[in-house]
Amino acid sequence: MSVGKIAVVGAGYVGLVAGACFSSFGYEVGVIEINPEKLGRLQKGEVPIYEPGLSEIIAGSLALGNLSFVSKTQDCLKTLGPDIVILAVGTPANPDGSCNLSYVNQAVRDVAAAVERDTVLVIKSTVPVGTARKLKELVASLKSKHRIAVVNNPEFLKEGSAISDFMRPERVVLGGLEDWAIDKVRALYNPLLHNGRPLFVTDHETAELAKLSANLMLASRVSLINQVSRLSSSFGADVRQIEAILRSDSRIGNKYLYSGLGYGGSCFPKDVKDFIHLCEERGVDAQVAKAIDNFNESQKLFFVDDICKRFKAGSDTIGLLGVAFKPETDDIRESPALALTSALTKHGFKIKAHDPKALGEYRHWLQTEKIEGVELVTSAKAALEGTQLMILHTEWQEYQRLGLGLLPTIFKGKRVYDGKNVFRKEQIASWGFEYMGVGR
Repeated sequence: MSVGKIAVVGAGYVGLVAGACFSSFGYEVGVIEINPEKLGRLQKGEVPIYEPGLSEIIAGSLALGNLSFVSKTQDCLKTLGPDIVILAVGTPANPDGSCNLSYVNQAVRDVAAAVERDTVLVIKSTVPVGTARKLKELVASLKSKHRIAVVNNPEFLKEGSAISDFMRPERVVLGGLEDWAIDKVRALYNPLLHNGRPLFVTDHETAELAKLSANLMLASRVSLINQVSRLSSSFGADVRQIEAILRSDSRIGNKYLYSGLGYGGSCFPKDVKDFIHLCEERGVDAQVAKAIDNFNESQKLFFVDDICKRFKAGSDTIGLLGVAFKPETDDIRESPALALTSALTKHGFKIKAHDPKALGEYRHWLQTEKIEGVELVTSAKAALEGTQLMILHTEWQEYQRLGLGLLPTIFKGKRVYDGKNVFRKEQIASWGFEYMGVGR
């Protein structure tokens, strides 16, 4: 079964990566984006997010004519004529931890009103368990003249390595009950399955819960190693050596066992909270998931008490290196740097902050939250000039290189707070600085 044309609703992180990568295989892809500013930039080849390799793929596909960006679902479906439509719209969290599905529901209505042939709706947005069945009921109520099937296809991408994750997936998961629709989506992924990785075909609920479960498991490892780091600190043990010992155990594995200031980003925090909300809806005890979430929130402020004890608010300035939740992205959503910034400025500290890619998003957040006392600077050197202490928050390579000998030439302060445990403690001490890592 051949697949030649695909529509993608939503030019956010997931939609852009999926649309760009599928277009690079020779599929003709139309991406629908309703935000006029973002749409205009994309049509000119400007990518509004930072993800290594994404700009190059989009530029190449635009040049070949395999990729287009449009504003209206109806225009895209009429002009392109796809029989697969990928939904990649946002599902932001509601105040109670549940997912806001209004964008998904509206996208389904728009597609159902515009289809001109039998169509498969592929749900790539992360959604609560039970969403696909509700969407099928919504589709049925709209009484389209054509068959519209719903297939779950959760994404398992990591920001910063999303292109390689997409091109070489560890697994592909499809959730659906209609064979003709599953076969179409399976054919879509044929170019990606030559590496022998598995493709799982499940019911809707299994596919939806598998996505939430994967992020809960990974989040649990982050919170658990940070719990170990706190006990390590109390005994004077070195959590980095403990991490290495744990990673050598094949039963435990070697991923997501690095202590730090907690997890952030668009997936882990939202999906853990959604998992908790679903448990509460179904009367299932969620104490483990709640512990993961609560511990992570407290870990973000790990350095704050020590800073307040050792330094003077109002006179001492902090150099903050990195505000993105991880390197190789400009994403600051749920970044521990935001919690640190809010807490430290409330205590009266001034901050000089730098990040190679995320300062624009950070500036917008500061303005939205009406936070004062933060200066944004253009280099790590400028962030450390005149500061009494520094916090390494995001382990960008340019910050890690400071530990090779540059740090004492640009930092004349007293104490180094290493939020990612990337510096050698002994080396930092030999330069005359006090050092505090996480669990060291």
